[in-house]
Amino acid sequence: MKQPRIDYVDEKSILVINQSGKMRQLHCPFRVQVNQDAAPLRKDSWVIVESVLPHNEKKLLFKIADKWWQYDIFIIKVVY
Repeated sequence: MKQPRIDYVDEKSILVINQSGKMRQLHCPFRVQVNQDAAPLRKDSWVIVESVLPHNEKKLLFKIADKWWQYDIFIIKVVY
């Protein structure tokens, strides 16, 4: 299954677009699932995104527990 497209809206929200073009705006705080171990984050655990930041090289960063993380180590589960 192809991952949805994620676009930055502002520091407190992102736009998630699925393959059918359905969109959903998520506002902070929102929950994401950790996709890979990245100490202290453990794979398959759930964490809360406090803020969002655009980044030239990594596309997006998520602020979780006062630390910035690359967005692609997380899975965003959205019901459309």
